Amino acid sequence: MAEGIILATILHDVEGRLCAPLVQAAPTLKRFFCGVAVSLTEATAPELAQVLERELGALVAYHPVGEEIIGKARRDAIGLALRLDGTRVLYSDIDRVLRWIEDDGEELNKCLARHPATELLIIGRTEEAMQQIPRRLRETEVPVNKAYELISGRRADLLFAIRRIDRAVAIDLVPKSGVDSIANDVEWPLLIESLGYRVGYAEAHGLSYRTLEEFGAEADSYDLDALQWIRRIEMAGEMARTMRPFLKV
Repeated sequence: MAEGIILATILHDVEGRLCAPLVQAAPTLKRFFCGVAVSLTEATAPELAQVLERELGALVAYHPVGEEIIGKARRDAIGLALRLDGTRVLYSDIDRVLRWIEDDGEELNKCLARHPATELLIIGRTEEAMQQIPRRLRETEVPVNKAYELISGRRADLLFAIRRIDRAVAIDLVPKSGVDSIANDVEWPLLIESLGYRVGYAEAHGLSYRTLEEFGAEADSYDLDALQWIRRIEMAGEMARTMRPFLKV
């Protein structure tokens, strides 16, 4: 495997849809990452853990199913990654890494090396990539990103949940992060900066979105589902509540 960066991720895949893509991508993943740490939901297909362990030598743990604990599961995946040798951790949903490798693996490699002095690097989408995502995502992410910009003084695409984290930062983050929900998207960079670390931002064009159920589909189809819009609005509200304590007032 490559030296330096450990991939940490969580995954809920009841049907084992990612088994074949992971087998196919394993040689490339091993070139980019020195180790892999995965927290699977307890409902994930057992064969997925077998693929991760056999093809990638991954450390595998489990967590309960539930959107309300996504942030805790991500934090636990970072903690699991710290059991491996490496100077940095990349946190990302693994299906996003797989699509990134397929679309532009060289960009992924270059992005991992950008801003070497930055201790937590937020990796987000270019404006062109943002215009290609579903409307329900784009239109509910704009106010969250704007609020973060006004608090931090930096523009960033926060909600794609890809972070390159130095080992020392990860060691601090695991015990000090207190947000168990998906709102850790905004908490992690604000918390880490408040602890005195350097936070930076990089954009990538090869980042694309699909739900796991539509992993191989040409286009996302959930913009016509009212419930999906409601869930995104609720999520934006949770992000806002999480950012409020970091206001400089």
